[in-house]
This record gives sequence, C-alpha cells and structure tokens, in this order.
Amino acid sequence: MKYGVLGTGDVAQVIAGKLIELGHEVMMGSRTAGNEKAAGWASAHGDRAKCGTFADAAAFGERVFNCVQGIHSLEALESAGKDNLKGKILIDQSNPYIYQDGHITLDPKYTGETCLGDEVQKLLPETKVVKTLNYIGCVMMTNPGELTEPVTGFYCGNDEKAKEAVRGILRHFGWTDTFDMGDISMSRYTEMLGAFWVPVFGQMKTMHWGFRLVRTVKE
Repeated sequence: MKYGVLGTGDVAQVIAGKLIELGHEVMMGSRTAGNEKAAGWASAHGDRAKCGTFADAAAFGERVFNCVQGIHSLEALESAGKDNLKGKILIDQSNPYIYQDGHITLDPKYTGETCLGDEVQKLLPETKVVKTLNYIGCVMMTNPGELTEPVTGFYCGNDEKAKEAVRGILRHFGWTDTFDMGDISMSRYTEMLGAFWVPVFGQMKTMHWGFRLVRTVKE
C-alpha cells in the first residue's frame, strides 16, 4: 500500500520507517519539496521511500499520517489539499501543545467545547479522520512489544470502517491491546493524556513506557 506521511520530525521518521519495514511505499511530505530531512530519510530507505511537498504526499498516499506539530496542523492540512485527502483515511497524531518553562499546555483554541481532532475533521469533512498514538513518546509508537507488559493503543474517529483499518495498522505496529474511544470528539481526551508524557519523561528519563487500560474485576 502507498502511504503519505506529513511531517519530517521524530514522529514522522519513526512512522515512515516502520511503514517501509512493513513493505509499503511511503512519501514523506514537508512544506517544501527540497526539505533536507525528508530527502535524507528517503535516500536512506531505498526505492520505496520518496519525498515531496505536503500536497505531493497527500496525493501519493492511499492512507495518510499527519505527524505535523499540532499548532501547525491545520495549516499543513490546508497545504496538503482537501481534494488530495478526499475519501482517504487520515491517521492524525497531532496535539495542540504549547511548550513553555518545562511544561505543556493545550493551545487555548483547542480547549472547552472543541479539540484539534474535531477541528481537523471539520476542515476535512470528506476525509475519514482517526486519532491515535498521540499520547506517548515516538519510540513506543511502533515498538510497544519492547515493554514487559501489553499497553493499550487508544483510537477514535467517526467512520467505523476507517477505525477498523487503523486498528489493523496498530496490530501491524505491534499493539496487541487496542481500545476504541468512540467518535472523533473523544480525541480531546487523548490530546490531554499526551501532556502526561512530560512529567513521566522528566522523572524516568526514557520514553519506554505506556498506558494500560485494566478492564477486569477480581471475583
């Protein structure tokens, strides 16, 4: 399958690299066609790896990952083009975070009665947006099996078939436990949960941890 990956940072590099490992074709997209990080990634990953603009990657991918920093997400998706994303699954990993003085806060535009996941879906009404993997460090997104116990892959979105497809992607990434949070409005909770990453990382000095939803009750 062909995937577009929007962004060139650590998350994009991890996701794009895993997709190549799984045998897919991947185009990494950035604001400019000659982005140095994207070109370096493509050169290092062989014939199935390509790079281009956001619009190039969105048009190329049968499915698309949004790995752009959250406060720039809507701008990047506008650049990617609504027509290029029409009818496709968009796996949204973005969070609307502002970093200051060692802390994370949500951008005030995405609090209260809305969240970034909601706004992405409103921007792209003909795209099947599914939010997932936005609440943990990037090294665990495709390697949850490195931990001693299963952790939970949370996801949400409005389209049931799209969520089923994303659940399959999570399985291929190594997630043995997944949990459907509901419609795309539920992404406000994983966006808030992601802020928990800062104090845990600050104490542990590692990204090798995750969240586990324990469902069973002792008899």
